[in-house]
Amino acid sequence: MVQKINVYYEGWGEKFHWATLGAVNARSSIIFEYTDEAFAKGLELSPYLFPLVKGRDFSKSLPRHQLGLPGPVYDSLPDGWGLLLMDKLFQKRGLDPARLSALDRLAYVGDSALGAMTFAPADSFMKQPQADIPMAMLAQEVQQVLEDKDTALLAQLALVGGSPHGARPKALVYLNSETHRASTVPMEGAEPWLVKFPAMNEHSEVCAIEDLYVKSASACGLEAPPTVSLDLGQGLSAFGIKRFDREGKYRVPVHTLAAFVGADFRVAGSIGYITLIQATRFLTRDSREVKKAFERAVFNVIFNNRDDHGKNFSFRMGKDGHWKLAPVYDITFNRGPGGYHQMDVAGEASIIRLAHLHQLGKEAGVSKKETMEIISRVAQEASLFSARVQEYDGAIRRQTEQNISRILQENIKAATS
Repeated sequence: MVQKINVYYEGWGEKFHWATLGAVNARSSIIFEYTDEAFAKGLELSPYLFPLVKGRDFSKSLPRHQLGLPGPVYDSLPDGWGLLLMDKLFQKRGLDPARLSALDRLAYVGDSALGAMTFAPADSFMKQPQADIPMAMLAQEVQQVLEDKDTALLAQLALVGGSPHGARPKALVYLNSETHRASTVPMEGAEPWLVKFPAMNEHSEVCAIEDLYVKSASACGLEAPPTVSLDLGQGLSAFGIKRFDREGKYRVPVHTLAAFVGADFRVAGSIGYITLIQATRFLTRDSREVKKAFERAVFNVIFNNRDDHGKNFSFRMGKDGHWKLAPVYDITFNRGPGGYHQMDVAGEASIIRLAHLHQLGKEAGVSKKETMEIISRVAQEASLFSARVQEYDGAIRRQTEQNISRILQENIKAATS
């Protein structure tokens, strides 16, 4: 088992030894310490729970649901699909995933993490060369894993898909946004993208729906990355979204809302939209960003994106060292656990009405007039959902379109009354 991990910050072309993590006993309790270099740099990467304060005892800020890791480090570990690949690979190597520590998993991640963190010493597995896998083959191999079948490409799948968050199968690729040609290795004219595939028993339309949702968010004025819906043939599909944790050759620091405040994103209701508002205000110190956070809440309410837990909101540090809300991601139609939003609006997580949005808007410093303007803008775009579906040439089934459209209209009615 790994006993010590050195954590390096590699954001925006800079590199320094940021922290050290050490295992202290058989239960894998972890000690987290900033380095002298981190104090000298003075770069605050998680100032709410892990401020740069010499002599600070962080033991009570290392929650069990984060494997005893500080927020920025926990954000570097995968969950869902990535964790599944990691465990399958460990098993293939004769290791019991249940006996591995968080430090073992960080060594596996090495320098492949999302965001700006890298970890050393890295598992030797991560040093093997990445093969160029065609997108259609990648989708087929993903299906093999979902069906719990053996695949000769497990190691390669783990290299490209073992870092991202979320339940759906994913892969980190390089994609040319003009030709839509994608590769698992760098190629000329391509940029870092993330592609998602349907989960087990999901229809291929889910990729087109997510693409439609991100484009609708952009039409509503929300900051959204470029996206693409890909038909891979033989009933296979993929959804691609440009990575915002990379800019050119640079890694970019990102921090999820859940890890920033130490909330367990797996527990519905552990935080509400007021937490998003407060965290955005605390971290960005910018009323414009707080208003953007409120706009995201309105969008999720009207568009029925109820998988709105704390790991689906992030902050992104610019080259100037200032934090802003990251672009939208993981937004799509979702009925939510038990029909509820994961995050409540003014205490309500089911039928969210105008009064609830006004109350949240007040907390965000948004006037009633501005709130009505935002609701109107989002509602107008939601009313165009059926028309937008036609742009996908039958990729979204008629029954699905009708069901979503009906629910969006119900949400508009509630949010305006």
